[in-house]
Amino acid sequence: MPDEQDNQNSQDAQTKKQTRRSKLARVSNLKRQTYYALESVMCANAVGKVIGCALFILIVLNAVVVFISTQSGLDSFTSSAISAFYTFSTLCFFAEYLARIWVADIVFEDNSKAKARLHYICSPLGIIDLLSFFPSVLAWFIPMTPALRTIVNIVRLVRLVKISRYMRGLRTIGRVLEKRRHEIIAAFLVLALLIIVTSVVMYEIEHPVQPDKFSDLLSGVYWAVTTITATGYGDIAPVTPLGRAIGSVIMFLSVALVAIPGGIFSAGFVAEFQNVNRRGKKHDSSSDDENDVGNQSDNK
Repeated sequence: MPDEQDNQNSQDAQTKKQTRRSKLARVSNLKRQTYYALESVMCANAVGKVIGCALFILIVLNAVVVFISTQSGLDSFTSSAISAFYTFSTLCFFAEYLARIWVADIVFEDNSKAKARLHYICSPLGIIDLLSFFPSVLAWFIPMTPALRTIVNIVRLVRLVKISRYMRGLRTIGRVLEKRRHEIIAAFLVLALLIIVTSVVMYEIEHPVQPDKFSDLLSGVYWAVTTITATGYGDIAPVTPLGRAIGSVIMFLSVALVAIPGGIFSAGFVAEFQNVNRRGKKHDSSSDDENDVGNQSDNK
């Protein structure tokens, strides 16, 4: 069954690549190079490669500037430079967002132009792209209270998520989560059930003895989470013999249960990297095909 599913996925991927190559051959050179700059920078011309690399560098610089901007005691020149950089980044990310909407019909090759653009706008990465500039744009036109400014600064951190497009490891994590979501959800549901049961039991046992520590069920949940995850801060602990006995049993159970998601992730990563190795052999030929599409269209 896994081999049949992999073969079906490979056939679907090949069909999508052929459809995308057909669309690339029909669009204008500007749109084709815009797509390459945003989605496949190694296939772009010199200008497209510069733009694609510049976007990556801009995202990394935003991560550095976010760290610097949180430091206290910045002088006026540094604060002005950071503000100017954020303004420049906002304009660049706004232009990138519009460009991605424009080339969405190539990225989502199975859809019409309208559906493809709506698909991108509503996709997780599309929402991240929107949040990377929209709050800052709003801040230019509405009065900023300290609370709103704090919200804008927090939402600005979404820009750092954009780097996931350029990191294979993060994309691999996303694919593993998608393919193993049923097993992962089941494992975390078991952990959640254990946390709920143990928090209620421990609250009922310990609350009469130490009401200041186990003051409510949320205190029991906090103790259960720190115990099951082996964090063990020690600020809340059972003192009754029955509570300690139950806590010991929970610790032994948690060793096995907490390891389940880790095993699922490990198996998923092994399978995904095997698929990546198989796809890697086909990647070079598909990239050459896209380059050939661009060269042939340019010659026309």
